[in-house]
Amino acid sequence: MTEKRPTYLSGDERLDDLARMVLELTSEVWVLKDRTMVLEHLLAAKGTLAEAEIDQFQPAAELAAVLRREREALLARVLGALLPSDDRVKSALSR
Repeated sequence: MTEKRPTYLSGDERLDDLARMVLELTSEVWVLKDRTMVLEHLLAAKGTLAEAEIDQFQPAAELAAVLRREREALLARVLGALLPSDDRVKSALSR
């Protein structure tokens, strides 16, 4: 059974899909920004990291692979916002 999807913009399903995707992306961006700002503040306050080090950092292969997997998961969540709710739930549970 597929439940009725919530309506956000004019009842147009494709616009609602885009609205859902933008809201998901905005949520993800805020979480990342908040955590990054807190981490940078704590590291700078403890004198363990200079801001330039972050901009110049090049990850080793293992970390690069982790970053790639996380990027792919983020894209799956954001682009998955376009899927019907049943498909979104199945996708989330399969991760």
